[in-house]
Amino acid sequence: MASLNANRLSTPGKMAGAFGLAFGFFAGAGVTGLSMAVGIIGIWALLYGVLSPGRPLLGAVQRGFKAHGLAWGALLAFAFWVMISATWSPADKLAGESVRRILAMTILAPLALWGCLRAIPPHVETVQRSLLAGIALALFILIFETLTYGAINKIASPEKDPLAIAGDLGRAGTATLALFWAALAVIKEKTASRYFQIGFVVICSFVALQFGTDLNAVGLVLGGIAAWVGYGYPRFALAGLSAGCALLILSAPLVYPLFTKIMTALIPGGVLPLSYARRTQMWQVSSDLIAQKPLTGWGVGAGSTFDRTISYGGFEWPLVQLHPHAAPLHIWLETGAVGAVLASIAITTACFAGVLAFGRHRKAASVLVGGLTFLAVNWGFSHAAWREWMWVSLAAVIYYALSLRPRRRAGDSGVGVLT
Repeated sequence: MASLNANRLSTPGKMAGAFGLAFGFFAGAGVTGLSMAVGIIGIWALLYGVLSPGRPLLGAVQRGFKAHGLAWGALLAFAFWVMISATWSPADKLAGESVRRILAMTILAPLALWGCLRAIPPHVETVQRSLLAGIALALFILIFETLTYGAINKIASPEKDPLAIAGDLGRAGTATLALFWAALAVIKEKTASRYFQIGFVVICSFVALQFGTDLNAVGLVLGGIAAWVGYGYPRFALAGLSAGCALLILSAPLVYPLFTKIMTALIPGGVLPLSYARRTQMWQVSSDLIAQKPLTGWGVGAGSTFDRTISYGGFEWPLVQLHPHAAPLHIWLETGAVGAVLASIAITTACFAGVLAFGRHRKAASVLVGGLTFLAVNWGFSHAAWREWMWVSLAAVIYYALSLRPRRRAGDSGVGVLT
């Protein structure tokens, strides 16, 4: 009986298993439910943390701020600035909704991550198996949708047009493939079969080429190169990636128009494909708008208000289609230079925490750098800054990279940041 009880999953083990399966299902189904799943697990972790003997959450908060108070302070300061920018935003309804979502994620996502981290190492096998099960489920859904031209999405949302469904599935591919390196590392641990490993790489490569989301394929290649560098030089790779992201955010209003000129010059005849041409047009417009309110920005949600209709490429478009389709520009547009500086400080201070946690662990650092590079490519050139599913994907990459660090004694996560 004692042995049976010892093998039972603790509450953190159950949370970790639920997170892996929920991530796989909601990622494959179009990412809409990812934030809801994390919110539920965050509430579960909160109840566990304050009702369990010893109230472990209170001690974790104290240790987390003592070890990395600067990083947590910078992240919270950035989130606070984004939320208060709603007071001068012209998008009243969307601004309020954005504040509620950001506030919920700021509170519940770290709680969910903390609760799941408590399962490392006592239930690390459960953590890794749930990762593989979740990725397998997501890939199955995505391949099925590819072969049936989005049958599940058409049934769930018959009012959506095919392009909107393709966009949803492209985002689903992004969330799923962010964990490619973590899943591949676990597969290498679990099986020596080269054929199984190669098959996994081929399947993920196939998914990356679907749904018209070219950045998934680009991110997979660049993430692979970054992961290779991260394995050989973990501290250098983490510092380089963090510095690159921080500098891109700080210089976004100058750099993105330059990207437009470079892309146009590289394309024969100077004619970009419509999706890229439209994106670069929004980058230029957003840079001009940023110049009008460079310090504080237009306020969260304001990107959706620049909806004057224009004719571009033979189609009617809003001037800015909800956001600039580049997160660094989005940060500048809605929160100004103050938001950009705070975001850069948050990334820089998080880098120090990352080097401490991963600097001596090549495999875990390689997985982290690969996944973060993949997300950075997509985040920097396609998506909005405040998309919850992107932040959930970021947390998942960090979480599963931590699970691949060398095992320590039972009951000691060895993370130091949250536990």
